[in-house]
Amino acid sequence: MNIDGSPVPGITLKFVLRGHTDIINRIAWSPDGQKLASPSADLNVHIWDVASGECLTVLKDHGNSVNSVAWAPDGQWLASGSGDDTIQIWNTNTWRKPIVLNEHTQPIWSVAWSPDGQKLASGSYDETIKIWDTKTWKILKEIEWNKKTVSSVAWSPDGQKLAAAFDDKSVCIWNPLNGTTEWVLEGHSNRVNDLVWAPNQPILASCSSDNTIRLWDIQSGQPTQVLEGHTGEIKGLSFSSNGYLLASRSSDMTVRLWRTDTWETVTVINEKADKSRLNSPSFHPFLSRLATLGENEKVIRIWDIEIDMLLGRKAAADFVRYTNAKVLLVGDSGVGKTGLAYRLTENCFKESISTDGAWATQLILPHTYDQAGIEREIWLWDFAGQADYRLIHQLYMDETALAVLVFNPQNENPFEGLGQWDRDLRNAARRSYKKLLVAGRCDRGGLMISRGSIERFRQERGFDDFLETSARLGTGCDTLREAIIKHIQWEDIPWTSSPRIFRLLKAEIIKLKDEGKVLMRMTELKQQIGIRLPKEKFSMEELRAVVGLLAGPGAVWQLEFGDFVLLQPERINSYAAAVIRSVRDHTEEIGCIFEEKVLAGELNYQDMERLEYEEEQIVLRAMHKTFVDHALCLREHADKGTLLIFPSYFKRERPEIEGHPFVLVTYKFNGALDEIYATLVVRLHHTNTFDKDRLWRFAADFKTQAGKRIGLKMTKKAEGAAELDLYFESGISDDVKVTFIRYVHEHLKLKANDVVRLRHYICPYCHTPVEDRKIIEKKLREGKKDIVCQNCERRVLLVDLIEEKFASDKLQERVRALEEQSKVAINNESRELILVGNVYAIAGDAGQIFRQYTNSDHGIDGEIEFNDDMGKASGKRLYLQLKSGDSYLYQRKGDGAEIFTIKKERHADYWQEQAYPVMLVIRTSDGTIRWMDISAYLKRKSRERKKVKQIIFTGKPFTVQNILQLRKKILALPSALDDEKGENT
Repeated sequence: MNIDGSPVPGITLKFVLRGHTDIINRIAWSPDGQKLASPSADLNVHIWDVASGECLTVLKDHGNSVNSVAWAPDGQWLASGSGDDTIQIWNTNTWRKPIVLNEHTQPIWSVAWSPDGQKLASGSYDETIKIWDTKTWKILKEIEWNKKTVSSVAWSPDGQKLAAAFDDKSVCIWNPLNGTTEWVLEGHSNRVNDLVWAPNQPILASCSSDNTIRLWDIQSGQPTQVLEGHTGEIKGLSFSSNGYLLASRSSDMTVRLWRTDTWETVTVINEKADKSRLNSPSFHPFLSRLATLGENEKVIRIWDIEIDMLLGRKAAADFVRYTNAKVLLVGDSGVGKTGLAYRLTENCFKESISTDGAWATQLILPHTYDQAGIEREIWLWDFAGQADYRLIHQLYMDETALAVLVFNPQNENPFEGLGQWDRDLRNAARRSYKKLLVAGRCDRGGLMISRGSIERFRQERGFDDFLETSARLGTGCDTLREAIIKHIQWEDIPWTSSPRIFRLLKAEIIKLKDEGKVLMRMTELKQQIGIRLPKEKFSMEELRAVVGLLAGPGAVWQLEFGDFVLLQPERINSYAAAVIRSVRDHTEEIGCIFEEKVLAGELNYQDMERLEYEEEQIVLRAMHKTFVDHALCLREHADKGTLLIFPSYFKRERPEIEGHPFVLVTYKFNGALDEIYATLVVRLHHTNTFDKDRLWRFAADFKTQAGKRIGLKMTKKAEGAAELDLYFESGISDDVKVTFIRYVHEHLKLKANDVVRLRHYICPYCHTPVEDRKIIEKKLREGKKDIVCQNCERRVLLVDLIEEKFASDKLQERVRALEEQSKVAINNESRELILVGNVYAIAGDAGQIFRQYTNSDHGIDGEIEFNDDMGKASGKRLYLQLKSGDSYLYQRKGDGAEIFTIKKERHADYWQEQAYPVMLVIRTSDGTIRWMDISAYLKRKSRERKKVKQIIFTGKPFTVQNILQLRKKILALPSALDDEKGENT
């Protein structure tokens, strides 16, 4: 169907293809450009004749949503990947009886045919990429990468490389012939949704839920550009056949066209479609024609593009180009880092106490350093040196361009502390970076160690220069500033193409941050910036996008409750250190603190400058959630309340136990040891197979489901290295042993560096340990399967049942399922904390008092006490049962009603006994919070003599207005509420 009209000059809507009854996913043109295949959540694939706009056929064999399609280069076959875990291969001449590939165990997100037609790649939710031989349909290669969902796969134009996008924010490029990794591309701050190769240059483009597009130089593996402009997550990309344009599709309901010479947006197409994660535009294989999805993703629009006209027009918005480098000032406490930071940024000296946490400011370079119209700037981060901050520092150290390691020249042995900082940086930074070694506070005395020692340390550790400075006098500071600028590898840092308004908004947010603003709601932030930029117009969506872009590198934090922006995320670090100090102070040395104390702010602050009460309460909740999200602590319910347990901060040494279980495996590794250990213990505890029993100083005992003891003990070595022993009580089955070992193995592979696994053996006849490690390794290298026991001289198997099980695919699946259990449990806790934070914030906005209960076994998680008209606590209240997640509600088939199931009958009785209303508050995955008076509902059903096991949920939005309306009713009631009056509320 021809449709006249053009939304902008240079773009004409030619066809609209209708026929699907549910959202359409990744569409694909046939190689000759005459047909289009559209996979859909309606379980079908439509094949369209583009010239006539007619549907030629509908492929109906899939049993779930069809997510991706790919044509063979000769057009003779079509592959379709589905949520039914299968790939179907269709002969395009007959479209009958497809070949079914069913080796994946989870939904397939992406399929891609190699340019020579001999291979098909598929990426799946089962965290694997499979490469298929298209003649035999056998698997040639299977690739796993860090156990993350594969969002998209794409072959390079020459077929020599295969790229894949992952939910863990990374992109990986392999040699598909031997499966070797060529590049791991990291830089996105959220999951990567799609990727596409440029047709005429060695560039790979990736798009992410962080609202950006990144361009990667495949020859160097380095990012070259970051494209900003979308205000929602970007879901799909497509290059034009001549490579002049890149199309991007976003949840902001737009398709942007970027010119690839300047990387500016030349036009924007508005398309009402934001539901599917698999929503990619698609350029025609040789014509200037683009297919997009519109009308809630149920139709396909075909646009003709006049590329010459678009390239001749002015950009759709004013764009600026800039690049910034992240520079860290690190070192032990009291070496003068903060003084140097002020001297470098403000050219003055300020007296300061030890920095709380990490903070960031901008160091703007003189314009003489700008090249090719690209502005350069430096983000300078000053890290606190106290040990209490180390656990959280890892969250801020990525993407470092240069590190300045500062030491006290009066220290007779500064190398130990410098070595630890050097190790921490090396483990946390995701890219290569330069290092400067700096002596601070040299006005207080000369060097206590020889310059020869410093020079040897500098060379051994790869420092690029050594400088002596005094922030007080300014000595050496200009030289340090020039050295920072000189040694930053600017060519390896991608420059950003950004709308001018984005750049202005970023600058004003940073000014507010540097002026000392800590916490603002988005509405307040917009108002403040509007006052500062009276001549500029910008939308809330644009402001949210900019805040999200600043949140990526950690300059600000978007809190997941209350619509707050934390302009100084280093405050999280400060309060986290106060928690750690409080944990260390525990009289019984057991590494824990009551959650109630944390949220009440009853912590060891030392000389830390605290925030105002209202801001402090929000920051404490954000910090609390950070601990849970990153699996740094356990939440364990006890009689007196909920405990936060920090495995890394137990001081009690584990006593030697007579007849201690045999150590079966030892791992050697290095990395951020406290974090590696803490997250391992927390994640193991959250599985259904292993449950925490007792914790010690870097040792943890677990119980199996049969009540047997199984455990681990970490011993720290020099320079951030460690050994981890895994031990097992007798009588534990090989299956349980090997599951525990494999779980630890996979965790260390993901979190640690240089992981080495050492297997220990014990003679099954005389129970004597085989202790000669060198002989064991020699025998294994020689391919021998056993060794002679030095005691009884009988044969001890080296490749025993445990080793066979360790390598099995079945075991890997079991371990993957355990990790998924752990992840779900931690995510559920996180969602609960988000809901609690939202309730606290909204009740506070309403001027009322929210109190969380730390033990909610009776089915009540908190209360809102209402203030009277004088602003004083009235004693009248309502109770809250808090639930977060879609699983708490299901839609009844008969009438579509939302149903909440009461899992504990005693809760229903308890809710009815309360003198004040009990409100069920539910937060669903879209962020909507609703509440309903369930005590009144239950009382009404009880009078009908019905036993209630389910509640028809008819909740209203949980808002300030609705809280105040309920407050008005409850304050009007007498102090002693009877059932009748309670019901009427």
